[in-house]
Amino acid sequence: MKYIIDSANLQEIRDALELGACGVTANPSMYLKEGQKLLPFLRACSTMGPSFLSGEVMGTTPEEMEEEVRQIQEVSPDIIIKLNFSPHALRLCKKLHNRGIRTAVTLIFTTAQAVAAISAGADYLFPFLGRSDEYGLDGLQLLDNIQRIISRNGYPVSVVAASVKNIHQLEAAAVSGASYAAIPYSLYLKSLE
Repeated sequence: MKYIIDSANLQEIRDALELGACGVTANPSMYLKEGQKLLPFLRACSTMGPSFLSGEVMGTTPEEMEEEVRQIQEVSPDIIIKLNFSPHALRLCKKLHNRGIRTAVTLIFTTAQAVAAISAGADYLFPFLGRSDEYGLDGLQLLDNIQRIISRNGYPVSVVAASVKNIHQLEAAAVSGASYAAIPYSLYLKSLE
């Protein structure tokens, strides 16, 4: 399992990449907290050379979403388009897959949602471990179930364990076979102690 820094703080990102993290992901609340705008943030991160960089589409209509994809692709065609799970997102995921654009579907809370995203052609799945636990679900069991489905069927999709809240979840995600863990900078540092 490889680490993706889950942050919009450019100094944290630089440090994490120097420590060996392979990628960067962030969400709208992080952009807001750090005073970042999406496209300049993606430009800055792409110059740091991560092997994984996602840009989250925030539009609510299909037209807004497609326009954001176009803008992100103008920054770099290598940026992975991150979509919040919804019927609109699945339709867009399928379109982008057919055009050869890599996608990540985030906000996965159930096995059925993961299967829908796989069926739509997602390249990456972001199951939410900690937030699943907060809702009375078992985030680690969700991760194991998704990993089993992918492994048994040989689906060409990678799992990014997301909403990782502690070292226990981080280590369990590694053991489960997740390809990546999207973790906050503070947890990354704690994992090094």
